[in-house]
Amino acid sequence: MPTGRRGQLLALSLLLVALGGVYLLIVSPLLGLYAERAAVLENRRMLVPRLRAAADELPSLRARVEQLRAAAGTRKITLEGASDAIASATLQSRIEELASSAGATIGSTESLPAEARSGYRRIGLRYVLSGSYETLVKFLARLESATPPVVIDNLHIHGVLRRPGTPAAAGLDAGLDVYAYRDGEKSVAVKQ
Repeated sequence: MPTGRRGQLLALSLLLVALGGVYLLIVSPLLGLYAERAAVLENRRMLVPRLRAAADELPSLRARVEQLRAAAGTRKITLEGASDAIASATLQSRIEELASSAGATIGSTESLPAEARSGYRRIGLRYVLSGSYETLVKFLARLESATPPVVIDNLHIHGVLRRPGTPAAAGLDAGLDVYAYRDGEKSVAVKQ
């Protein structure tokens, strides 16, 4: 073992190495853990006002959900009628109301065969109608928001040919298929 000044320097360097090892193995991980915990605590403190605001909104949100559920439960999604023919007549009168309120003129109506689809009966009507561009757009918008909902298919719109020399009215002809659904369970119950 060295003694004297050299021994003292060696002992001091060994002490510094030991202190550095203790710092790297014990103190540094503890400081890192402390910093992580402080960050988690700060995040939680920042979340408290937001969570309180969300908790304050919860009763009004629950009331809104109940209102929406009640409104969805009362909304008609199927046609009424004891048979396909009655449901088709109901759909036809509804479409005629929408067309007349939009200003469209119905040229002809044709019933399409009813089809069974996943517990429902699809009732269809084929229409030929005429009117101005604005009138047809208004009619289609009313069909889009109709209750019960309807499906528009096979839509064709074309301009009306006029003889030369006759005044040109800005009229269009349109052909479309309109489908609505009727509860298939009712038709089974009626047959029995």
